[in-house]
Amino acid sequence: MAKQIGQMGGTGGEMNQNNESSAVGGDGVELSEELMWKARAQEAEEKLAQVEARVIELEKELEESHESVRSVERRSAIDMELIAAKAIDLETARMLTEATIGEMDSPDVGIAVRELCDRKPFLFAGRRGNGHGVHGAQGVSMGPGQRRWKRGPTVSGIDQLRGW
Repeated sequence: MAKQIGQMGGTGGEMNQNNESSAVGGDGVELSEELMWKARAQEAEEKLAQVEARVIELEKELEESHESVRSVERRSAIDMELIAAKAIDLETARMLTEATIGEMDSPDVGIAVRELCDRKPFLFAGRRGNGHGVHGAQGVSMGPGQRRWKRGPTVSGIDQLRGW
């Protein structure tokens, strides 16, 4: 069958022997419509792969952000419980509480702080431990070179540590 001229004239859109339209490139090389669609499909698949990779990356970042928020919320809850329990050394008590929570099957900040109060009463103001603690004891003498707290004996342990 002879070539039929399509609507676009002799510069493209011609029909070949199998009645498939073809385009003529700028350098005169004939490109079939099938090749053009394959190239487009390949380009679309490459873009899809890039988008999928980006989605996976963003999902990881989102999960990391959620974990950061959970960590900050847990730390806040621990701090509130420790302050309510009158922790003297908040940092140490927090680390020990976090370690206790890490060992729990179902983490509970309140239970962890109560366990810490029982195990390490010297970390909390007004709690007497095994008789060796000095918190709440009366008449503790201070040797030379030790400075007294700025406020009177009614200052909480946290305030004493801060030097108020």
